[in-house]
Amino acid sequence: MPQEEKELESVPGSVSAIVRGGLRSIAASIPGAATLGQAWNEYEAHRTTERIQELLDNLREELEVLVRTVSGHGDALEQCQDFPELLEITIDKVRKEFGESKRAAYARVLARFLVRGNAHTHEDKVALLESMDSLSETDLQVFLLFQGKEEAQISDLAWRELALEDNPTDQLWELSCHLAKLESRGLILKVSQGQSVVYVRGGLTSAAARSQETKYRVLPLGTRLIEILS
Repeated sequence: MPQEEKELESVPGSVSAIVRGGLRSIAASIPGAATLGQAWNEYEAHRTTERIQELLDNLREELEVLVRTVSGHGDALEQCQDFPELLEITIDKVRKEFGESKRAAYARVLARFLVRGNAHTHEDKVALLESMDSLSETDLQVFLLFQGKEEAQISDLAWRELALEDNPTDQLWELSCHLAKLESRGLILKVSQGQSVVYVRGGLTSAAARSQETKYRVLPLGTRLIEILS
C-alpha cells in the first residue's frame, strides 16, 4: 500500500479509511466486488489530484486576465490575508464537484476575491462560496438570468435559452423549481404572484402563462453573488 494511503487510513474517522475498509469487507464476501475498491481508488486519485491541479491552473488563468485589467491589484493581493482559508474551502468544494464549468466558476470567484482585496468581508466570501456549493450548474444559469435586474418577472427572463424540458409548459415548471431553490437559499424573493387572466400562446397552458407574471427581487446576498460571478 502506498505511504500516503497508509497515512490516510491511520486517521481515526477518516472518510477514506471508512470507505476503503468497507469496500475490502465487501470484496472479501462477494465475488467480483474487488473492482469496487479499484474504482474508489481511481476516483480518489482523480478528485484529490487532477481537480485540485485544475483549480490552480484555472486560478492562474483568471488572475492573469484580472491583473491586466484591474488597477491596484498588487495592493489588493497583499491585503487578502484570508486567502489560505478561502483556498482550503474552495479545494474542498472542487474535490466534490463533477461539473467542469462550475469548478471553473469557483476559480473565477476565488481570483476576484484576491484581486479585490478587502472589498468583501471574510464572512461574505465564505457565504458566497457556500451559496455556490448549494446550487447546481443549472441553478446558477437560472440565477444569472437576473444579472442587471433588481426585480424581474419570469417573462422578463431569457428562460427559453436554457437547456430545460422540451415542452414550453414543462420548461416553465422546471424553471419554477430552480427559482424556488434560489429563493430557499436567500438569493431571491418572490414579491408578487401572477393572478390575472393572460393571453395564452407559445404552447403554454393558462396556468403556465399566468406563472410568467410572477415577480422576484434579487436579495443582497444574491446581488453580491451575481456581481462576483459576472
